[in-house]
Amino acid sequence: MSMMSFGLAGCAVGPDYQPPTRPIPDSFGLRQDISPAHAENAQILSVGEDLPGQWWECFHSSALNALVSRGLSHSPTLAAARSTLRAAQENVLGQYAGLLPSIDGHAGWTREKFPYAESGIPNTNASWGYYDLHVAVSYDIDVWGGIRRGIEREAALRDAVAAQLQAAYLVLTANIVSTAINAAMLSREMEEQQRLVTFEEEYLRTVEAQYQVGAASATDVALQRTQVAEQYALVPNFRARFFNARHALADLVGSFATDPRIPAIDLDQLTLPAELPLGVPSTLLEHRPDIRQATADLHAATAAVGVAEAARLPTFMLSGAWGDVAAHAAEFAVPGNGMAVLAAQIVQPIFQGGRLLHNQRQAEAALSASAEHWRAVVYSSFHNVTDILTQIAGDKDAFDADVVAERAASQALSLAQKQYRLGGISYITVLTTETAYQRTLITLIEARAARLSDSAALFVSLGGGWWNRHDNPVLPDRIVPLDGSVPQ
Repeated sequence: MSMMSFGLAGCAVGPDYQPPTRPIPDSFGLRQDISPAHAENAQILSVGEDLPGQWWECFHSSALNALVSRGLSHSPTLAAARSTLRAAQENVLGQYAGLLPSIDGHAGWTREKFPYAESGIPNTNASWGYYDLHVAVSYDIDVWGGIRRGIEREAALRDAVAAQLQAAYLVLTANIVSTAINAAMLSREMEEQQRLVTFEEEYLRTVEAQYQVGAASATDVALQRTQVAEQYALVPNFRARFFNARHALADLVGSFATDPRIPAIDLDQLTLPAELPLGVPSTLLEHRPDIRQATADLHAATAAVGVAEAARLPTFMLSGAWGDVAAHAAEFAVPGNGMAVLAAQIVQPIFQGGRLLHNQRQAEAALSASAEHWRAVVYSSFHNVTDILTQIAGDKDAFDADVVAERAASQALSLAQKQYRLGGISYITVLTTETAYQRTLITLIEARAARLSDSAALFVSLGGGWWNRHDNPVLPDRIVPLDGSVPQ
């Protein structure tokens, strides 16, 4: 009977899903040069190069790798996404029951007494009981393919959940890396700020000593004390931001903020990837989880139109029953007690108040909306990649300028300190030079972190290389092909 269903259901009403096609640009539109001004910070874009599955390893930090590994193993968000995918898969498998006969076993005992009006026997008090033991079979013939369209829709929704799992994986790894970079940046800024406070305190003692011998004024002492207080006030701010980043990192890896096993990240131990694989624009449609989800949603919306259309057409059903009916349990299988029923039924909806028609129109409108949503996601994805590439180029130029500024400010500070000790310049000039150096130093640290974050953002925007991972979830291979063929 199931083979008959494959033959009868070979044709399905409603539109057949076709993968959406849109003209894809040949490049992401990058025109800026990202060639570095300093060889130690070299970074190139490799067009056509595929992304690695563990892209965070490109930063060559064992501590960062350990954090990501811990997050993938302990994140409750990722575990919930895996369970959601398994639930969606089981839902798809459950839908295939509609293509098979339904068989139920029935066993019962009945005691009856009929009144005169039904029995036709005056003043009857007769009653009797009997046992019933039979098997009932029912089978919906999927003539219009409505059941198959329903399976197709659920399978597409399952694919959308699978894309959500890849997105959860990508978001988790991206957040761990970006938060770790931010924590490393804040740690370095806090260290440099503390070093500058120590530097300013040393100068305060120098100015106070000069004031004692008349080589500095009271104004110089007051200004330096103000400078020490201002620089010291920045330390708690950096410390609070650093610990907030550490707490966020603990949450991302599925731990508490007090967990001592969370390693510290040193900014100097994070290597800027020398090569950034860019792939090709056409593969973005296959690799970005958000595009894959939008594609699956469009597939599900297409199948839903067929489901709604089939609901307006006649349904065909075969049903039957076979078994025994006996007055006593011992009389089962006695000749003459057997019963068998076979029935065929056709049901055509005639009047449903317009509900079925409007359901179909709603499905068609949802399909149109899904198609437009797919287009919007594709446009947004390409814009996202282009924006990040532009940011990479801009942050590279800013970093080069910050390197030059820091070196110049460091040299200027060194010269100012020497000249001040020799009495060649005023302390106000030294103070101004110190402030300029402090600003360039902090700016350079932030520029280094920005370039690291930009590299991570590019990996994420291109899909994160999940297709090259070896730990992708494997779904049970128990699905009958939708074309009706029987797998060997």
